[in-house]
Amino acid sequence: MFGISARGGAVRFAAGIVSAGAIAIGGALAGAGAAHADQNGSATATLGGFLHAGAIDVDGNKAYGGTVAMQDSAAQPLAVYCIDLHHETHDGVQYQETGWAQSTLSQNPERGKIQWILQHSYPVVSPATLAGDIGAASLTEDQAAAATQAAIWHYSDNANAVPEDGTAAQLTTWLEQHAQDLAEPAPSLTLSPTSVAGRSGRLGPVTVTTSASSVDVSLTAPAGVTLTDAGGKPVTTAVNGEKLYVDVPAGTAAGNAELDATTTTALPVGRAFKAVDGSSQTMILAGTQPVSVKAVAQAQWAPQGPVPAANAKEDCKQGGVDVTLTNGGDQPWTAEVGTLPVTVAPGATKTVLVKEKEGQKYRITVTGPNFSKTFTGALTCKPTGGSHLPTGTPTPSPSASQPPLAETGASSATPVIAGAGAGFVLIGGAAVFLLRKRRGRHTA
Repeated sequence: MFGISARGGAVRFAAGIVSAGAIAIGGALAGAGAAHADQNGSATATLGGFLHAGAIDVDGNKAYGGTVAMQDSAAQPLAVYCIDLHHETHDGVQYQETGWAQSTLSQNPERGKIQWILQHSYPVVSPATLAGDIGAASLTEDQAAAATQAAIWHYSDNANAVPEDGTAAQLTTWLEQHAQDLAEPAPSLTLSPTSVAGRSGRLGPVTVTTSASSVDVSLTAPAGVTLTDAGGKPVTTAVNGEKLYVDVPAGTAAGNAELDATTTTALPVGRAFKAVDGSSQTMILAGTQPVSVKAVAQAQWAPQGPVPAANAKEDCKQGGVDVTLTNGGDQPWTAEVGTLPVTVAPGATKTVLVKEKEGQKYRITVTGPNFSKTFTGALTCKPTGGSHLPTGTPTPSPSASQPPLAETGASSATPVIAGAGAGFVLIGGAAVFLLRKRRGRHTA
């Protein structure tokens, strides 16, 4: 890692590079390996360097912040900002798109103001327009990016963040003074739930949520089993909010089907991204181009007996993962969630909270007769981590206009971030170089 000098003492970079990843399908269930709780979709991205950035004073510490370049598999440019100042970050970390309620924004009453800043600042708004907003003669992209990052840190981490450049600092103040609460943007594409089960008939609904105007949908299933809308009409496309059903004719032998949804859409500005293993800073999307995304759900059926399904959703309010068991059959189903036995009556649903530790990986296995499914991930709910900030011997300060990427032992300064594992879309990343004075204070 790089270290640089800051006012008041020697400091060391606390985290430099942010990642991006190729996140594979996570909606696949039993027999398909581990799935990330409440995530499904796929995309790839490659980490680049800073697009535009500048020096920022953060509570008396010197930092570099701004937009960072990312590219998806089709070489489309993307950009992100940091919303998790005090955690480290590493190259090679896998990320997944997530809802605000499952991120470090989960308990942040000011998170809607971050969305306003993203929508009303760089790169959504040009530097020339921003200069006019604050009455400045001009504004560069570096100044605009540093100003935007500083304003975001003010609300994401309750930090006193001020760009060292005077014009950039003026824009930061303007953004903070004008920020208003805006709603969380919709995900680019999700299917919910990712697993349904029952006897013959209509299984579902599976709800499509997307920022695209429409998505292509298809079903891989035995002959006679079809994908329909709420009115029972076969479908090949769907729109945001549409409910889909798997129609299983009476007398069909026990089996399963896979529902695939695909589209090309711009990932909405303001979507959060977190590290799959919980080890790195949380990011937020600032600029994007259309990318291809995919989501998957499954359906299981049987003519008699228990017909199980399991879904999971991270619960930051209660500090764990809600595992929901559904029995669509005609006999009771007893399963174990970890080591806890749970019996679900025919046609019933039960939700079990599995407590997990903040920032640590979890692995929750649901097992029962002819059923096994594992959920993996890591809770990343709190923007804390002062003890995670390393200290060390400083090295000469880099140029503010060309902040470096952190050294990680790799042979390339622009590594490809491998994406494996199940999860939703990851397109994004950021680089934030936070420097901490060598003193006894820890950030809570």
